[in-house]
Amino acid sequence: MTEPAQVTLSATLAADEALARRRAAGEQVLMMASGEIGLPVLPELRARLAAAVGEASYGPVAGSPALRAAAAGYWRRRGLAAEPDAVVAGPGSKSLLFAAVKAIGGDVVVPRPSWVSYAAQAALAGAAVVRVPVRPGQGGVPDPDALREAVRAARAAGRDPRSVVVTLPDNPTGNVATPDTVRQLAQVARELDLTIISDEIYTDLVLDPDTPALSPALFAPERTVVTGGLTKNLAVGGWRTGIALLPQGQAGRRLRERLVAVASQIWSSPPAPVQAAAAYALDEPPEVTARVAAATRLHGRVVRAVAERFTAAGALLDPVRATCYLYPDFEPLRDRLAARDVRTGTALARLLTDRYGVGVLAAEEFGEDPGPLRLRAATSRLYGDTAERQEAALAADDPLGLPWIRASVDRIEEVLADLTVAPATTRSTTRPAVRPAPGPTHRPAQEEPEMTVLFECEYQGERYAGFEKPVPGAPITLYRVDDGRLQAEFVAAERPEDVVAAIKAEAEQVVVEGGEEQIRYLPPLLPEATGNALLSGFMRTHRSKFEKEPVEGEEFVAPNWFFKGFGSWLRLPGDPLVAPKRSVALIEEPEVALVYVNDDAGNPRYAGYTFGNDLCDIGLHIQNPGWNPYCKLVDTSIAPWLFLGEPPTSVTGRVTIERDGATAWEGPFDCGEDALYFKVQAMVDHLFEYPALRRPGLVHYLLLGADQASYHDGFRIADGDRITIDVSSHGVVLSNQVVFGLPDTAS
Repeated sequence: MTEPAQVTLSATLAADEALARRRAAGEQVLMMASGEIGLPVLPELRARLAAAVGEASYGPVAGSPALRAAAAGYWRRRGLAAEPDAVVAGPGSKSLLFAAVKAIGGDVVVPRPSWVSYAAQAALAGAAVVRVPVRPGQGGVPDPDALREAVRAARAAGRDPRSVVVTLPDNPTGNVATPDTVRQLAQVARELDLTIISDEIYTDLVLDPDTPALSPALFAPERTVVTGGLTKNLAVGGWRTGIALLPQGQAGRRLRERLVAVASQIWSSPPAPVQAAAAYALDEPPEVTARVAAATRLHGRVVRAVAERFTAAGALLDPVRATCYLYPDFEPLRDRLAARDVRTGTALARLLTDRYGVGVLAAEEFGEDPGPLRLRAATSRLYGDTAERQEAALAADDPLGLPWIRASVDRIEEVLADLTVAPATTRSTTRPAVRPAPGPTHRPAQEEPEMTVLFECEYQGERYAGFEKPVPGAPITLYRVDDGRLQAEFVAAERPEDVVAAIKAEAEQVVVEGGEEQIRYLPPLLPEATGNALLSGFMRTHRSKFEKEPVEGEEFVAPNWFFKGFGSWLRLPGDPLVAPKRSVALIEEPEVALVYVNDDAGNPRYAGYTFGNDLCDIGLHIQNPGWNPYCKLVDTSIAPWLFLGEPPTSVTGRVTIERDGATAWEGPFDCGEDALYFKVQAMVDHLFEYPALRRPGLVHYLLLGADQASYHDGFRIADGDRITIDVSSHGVVLSNQVVFGLPDTAS
């Protein structure tokens, strides 16, 4: 019984799908795993496709006469001997590469490293793969001397290599093999009777005219199959159109017959409307050549800027010759990365992708051994997330000056700087005096004893504190406190409970018979000088935002952090939450908020925790991650209750969003430490290493991170909606109405 071919999902496509899911969930990711070209379709090309939608017949298996004639002309202009009868078209050059391998038969030689699909296609065709290393700086073409030895050894061992695949220019390295190396390859192929399959899909993306990408068909036309298409030069990968030029002579004609036979059994014929558009493009009218030239300039500017960031971080990198690919080697940084338990390229790629949201692929995916610390990074998706931005990038004299491209390049620089910083063991071991947050041995919330709850309020123009949540309609016992008194007690106390004892023993006591109706709550510990309080938080900390579970003992890499505003930005339940009038897509974020008070030496002292709704404009963030500070310019709701205990391991509840008095969306959330990917103590310790946050007297409100919310379910918050967050595990409710623009009273 025949066993199925051991083929997995394409690594580039799998990585793209995973990153796309994370981006759709609102995460900041850089799509650098696949080489899809993120540019809009040329309008004239789009018009040709639209005009041909009525062409619905199969047509010739090898492609329409017009398309084959245009393809032959395209190759002739590049110096190759090409006639329409030697051309075969298909649904993408990828399909044609597989058909060529199948039609030639035998085993297949591929470069090491090489594009992820060559070896997989050989396996699908029932062939074995012979991997041959490339010369330094000449990726895409097997070293001709090593090729000779490898083929002779394989044949001596009873194998049957009949073809060798080359990539000019190369994916994954971005190299362009020299004319001399290509000439030598052709000589060895003739000597060993190998058919050359030359993948030239990137031939129009050479960055410097002085670095030609010569085809082996110039040196061995009788035994070279050339494939190409419009996927890369004109950014129409979704159209699936490819072309192949078969060898000259009788052997070439027989190969073409076999290839067309394979095609007839798999795809019948290329899509007719796409063929019409492709024929127009391959004729290369001025508007097409101008678009390709503009795209190549853009690729060059951006890929070289990113290359500078990699080399500045200490990675080794060949000079950038073509395409939008980089193949950095982090070997000089092996010791630093080992301190993060990163010892292979696969571990390095996983760290960049999972922790930092920078999608890259390890060298192992391209046929290399697991050990080298090499990656492939593609810059072709950094040009903008809308057609308007992409057109602006094409037209810009300085695309790096565009804010969305600059933000992506800056993000890469920040990630590489953080990734390659000296190991934590070389830093100062001094830690701030932060009371410990719970570790994995702490009890779940439902098993913890009932905690003391502190609140502050105004009563008859004076400031008071209370130590239990009021019962509706019942009298409230309050204790007179001056501004800053509670902060001072938290600094002086060994335990939060000592604060309660000190205030009760020394402060003036009053009983408010009218209950809550007579008081106005305040955010807990908020000083009257609200500029002495900072509201900030951590991003992408929830386990739901990660593809994998955290590993015990894993090296800590800090999550993103944001500064939201000063204490005056806090709003209490019942207050309106004001968002910009032009908000793109708001998201509610139920979160635990830790409260710290800095002592006179600047050491942050943990006071307790409460709960908040970090409302923000996730839509703006998704449009441009560099605009994240803008997306946070939305009010934050916070509960007035300060729980005097360690941060909770389990927090559960439900969000309800009402519109016009009726429930429009509702869903559960979970935001305790057990729901987070990171340990709270590690996040806090890292944050308070920064001196700017350790000014004496500062009060900190730290938001720990949120679960997925209404936005991820496809719901969009509108002006006037009421968001109610019921933290049922702790008996806290925050309910606020969303207002777009300034309220009338402030206009």
